[in-house]
Amino acid sequence: MLEIGELPVEVVIVAVSDRMRTYYTDDGKRLCHSKTGIAPSEASKKPQAKKCAICFFDQWGSKITPNGKRGKGCAEFIQLVLRQPDTPENAVSLRVPAASMKIFRDYEKQVNSRGEKLRHVVTRIGATHEATRSTLTFRVVRFLEAEELDTLKQASARAVSPFAATDGYTN
Repeated sequence: MLEIGELPVEVVIVAVSDRMRTYYTDDGKRLCHSKTGIAPSEASKKPQAKKCAICFFDQWGSKITPNGKRGKGCAEFIQLVLRQPDTPENAVSLRVPAASMKIFRDYEKQVNSRGEKLRHVVTRIGATHEATRSTLTFRVVRFLEAEELDTLKQASARAVSPFAATDGYTN
């Protein structure tokens, strides 16, 4: 996972997982999470509700931030998979926190309005730091050349599957 201290970076955004959520205890243990933002994952240790929309921790005020403002106990975020154009075989991920989600969505709309896809441009991801929080920034650096697009597609095709290989149907 790419950390905010490693920014800025110039990367290609190859995948976007939107509407993800995670609820942590005060001591940092993840109890509940969702990949869809609709319902907790079956892998959640302790689901907090049957649906995210009715969960107490998805309501404003279920958490008070360190600076005394109301927030949500269940953190919303976007997960990005990134590859660097010069070393496309190595993929890294970046978690876009709730404070930066609108900034990312506006950037995505800007790229799409040009008739392009995020995986066709090199994006500079940086961070701005304020007194109480940091937010991410996104900017188009350049469009990928045809050779670079082919290299990225090949690298993505070689990505290791999270599923074990089998010789057919198994019980």
